[in-house]
Amino acid sequence: MMSDIDTLASIVGDIGDTLDDKDTVRELALKSSRTIERLSRQMIQKIHNGEASRELFNEAIQEVTKVKSIVEDYPELHHSGFLRNGFQELAEAHILWAIDKGEEPLSPKELDITPDSYLVGLGDVVGELRRMILDSLINGDIDGAKDLMKKMERIKDMLMDFDYPNAIVPIKHKQDIARDLVEKTRGDIATYITNDKLRQKMDDMLQRL
Repeated sequence: MMSDIDTLASIVGDIGDTLDDKDTVRELALKSSRTIERLSRQMIQKIHNGEASRELFNEAIQEVTKVKSIVEDYPELHHSGFLRNGFQELAEAHILWAIDKGEEPLSPKELDITPDSYLVGLGDVVGELRRMILDSLINGDIDGAKDLMKKMERIKDMLMDFDYPNAIVPIKHKQDIARDLVEKTRGDIATYITNDKLRQKMDDMLQRL
């Protein structure tokens, strides 16, 4: 028969083994989440460069499946910050892809990511749309910029519908940024249109001389 202290030592030893296993799982999940982030960022960059393909997206989805299986026995890790970051980047990349290609975006369930990660990722899409709008203006595509602006404003309005504490979903900071970016971008488009009209008037005047 084991003594009280020997029994306690056995219990603590089992706890140590469990924590060692959990730490190993965490490291594997962290590595996989970083891969999702990297693939998603590459996908976003290629969208801006006009080189987007489904290959990176498919790789990222495979990593999501992989990381979900890794943390299967530790559900508390599923809601950890580092996994949320990877899922957030994937949501951002996918939504931007859908907007760029004119396709219907997949839902969080279809992407197999958490709804809060999807929502925060949507918030980050606003900044990427601003970048696309500015690129359109540089290329003289005013109609394209206006179309993207409408979508940017719609997304901002979607975000503003959520009023939850950060413990539920960290969206308030994204809302503030989205509101600020929409105002700045609207001003950029207005300035471009005004300057474009002035350039046209100047060209007309020069042609009359």
